[in-house]
Amino acid sequence: MAVKTQRAKNKIENCREIVAKSSHSCKLGNFESRDSRNNELFDMTNRRMDTLGIFVLISYLGLSSAAGVHLSDIQQNLAANGSVVLSPLNSTDAFSVAINLSQSTVNNCPSLANAESMALMELLTRLTAGCRYDKMVPPVVHNKDGEEVPMDIYARFYIYVMKNLDSSDLQFTVQGLLQLRYLDPRLAFSSYLPNRRQPIMGESELKKMLWVPHIFLTNEQASTVLGTSAKDELTTIYPNGTVLTSTRLQATLYCWMNFQKFPFDEQKCITTLESWMYNTSLVQLHWETDNPVSFDKQLQLTEYNLIGSLYNESIRVSNESYMSHGSLEGNYSIISFTVLLTREVGYYVIDYFLPSIMIVTISWVSFWLQADQTPARTTLGCTTLLSFITLSLSQENNLMKVSYVTMSEVWFLVCTIFIFGSLVEFAFVNTIWRRNNDLQLKKRTTKYIVKSTFVPHLKKHRRHGYRRTDSTMSTMSTTSMDKSCGANNTVITIETPIIIGGSLSREDSAISLDEQDETSTSESGDSTKEKPAQTFATMTPKEVSLWIDRKMRFVFPLSFVVFNALFWTLVYCL
Repeated sequence: MAVKTQRAKNKIENCREIVAKSSHSCKLGNFESRDSRNNELFDMTNRRMDTLGIFVLISYLGLSSAAGVHLSDIQQNLAANGSVVLSPLNSTDAFSVAINLSQSTVNNCPSLANAESMALMELLTRLTAGCRYDKMVPPVVHNKDGEEVPMDIYARFYIYVMKNLDSSDLQFTVQGLLQLRYLDPRLAFSSYLPNRRQPIMGESELKKMLWVPHIFLTNEQASTVLGTSAKDELTTIYPNGTVLTSTRLQATLYCWMNFQKFPFDEQKCITTLESWMYNTSLVQLHWETDNPVSFDKQLQLTEYNLIGSLYNESIRVSNESYMSHGSLEGNYSIISFTVLLTREVGYYVIDYFLPSIMIVTISWVSFWLQADQTPARTTLGCTTLLSFITLSLSQENNLMKVSYVTMSEVWFLVCTIFIFGSLVEFAFVNTIWRRNNDLQLKKRTTKYIVKSTFVPHLKKHRRHGYRRTDSTMSTMSTTSMDKSCGANNTVITIETPIIIGGSLSREDSAISLDEQDETSTSESGDSTKEKPAQTFATMTPKEVSLWIDRKMRFVFPLSFVVFNALFWTLVYCL
């Protein structure tokens, strides 16, 4: 092909020399032009050739010249045009032919030779022309060894505002500036403009002319590009072909929160950026080395404190079981950053925990009221219980319904048990207060009081059986005495008070006499052994009720203090 091209060029030069000298004939393709002096081929009568025919021949000359020397290998062709000048009748020349040859390009690709005199828009138009740039294809990057490698895209995210961290919807809103930086060698203009050091900057119109990576937020609920009169997008092209795109956006993102320690929880909200179309063989995402994720210094949150952030780079596999990219399968590059947040507990302590402690404490006031004051104790117990339920419901409305138990639910449940326990205690002591029978106790201790209080019928049954036996014995003793002593003798039954442990107890004299008879019989049988007398204490129902109330004045507060110690230890130590 190179030999043919050289031959064609030599043929053109020879043809030009012959035409200039006008002394020889020039043969180009199938057309032959001969000298008018050659009388063998042209007769003098042919001087009057029809003008139209001559122009047809000259047109054929141009076409055949263009077709005969077509140089497709160097993307050039020759354009030939000719003119015919008729000679006078007395002239020896029949006609003269002039041929002009020129070169033109085939692909019409605009030249960048005079780029310094071009406007920036014209320069960009020629740089991104279809013959040089295809914005549907990502740039090809080679390493030092000349091997093709994936294109690296570096990201940086600057956060202006974080708001609406809603626990009920598990989402938050963020406003920030997203920057993407990558190298596109096709856009390098340093060779065309060697004296220019400033980058070329443009907005959305420039971005539409270029290939830009498609990056999406995987946990996105909604997003938009901010801007008043136009979208806040800036594209910068540096002389070496580095492209920097900056976009100011607002996005509502999902945050999968954990409320097990609510309202003393710490949340980790993750934002993930991922390549949508190109896998890791073509595109790889990275964070910038310096300040990949930063926050505005005036950023303030209402319910949370911003602790810091973490960032990570990973790869996600998209296949039939996990398809995050439509029908495309492969490994896709991922970059993510995590915002660390801790909840402010001041609002919950003042509005929920302190009021609940006060309500539980108010419910203990009933322990200082007598058991027969039913209206007062009932009203106090029911009012505190209803108030606490209302308080707990108002707090639960701010929290999403979750399947697990939270710390706030544990708190409100235990406090409800304490308030309900004070009501149950009142019902119990009021029932004891209204009893008619005294409690017979072996000892005046907590063990026997509780045992006699909860099992009163068994004690009463045993006591009645003992009395029936004693009365039978007394009757038999009286009958025998009547028989022995006669009708004039009389048996007098005397009730004698017996002091047991400093308390006054009244016992039947028949029992005492019987015990004395048994004691005397035992002494007569064995003078060395003595059997102590079995004594009992008696408490009235009112005394038992007051005794229970006095105990509960210490049991309830002490139990609540122990619960608080365990609760706050779990909150801050685990």
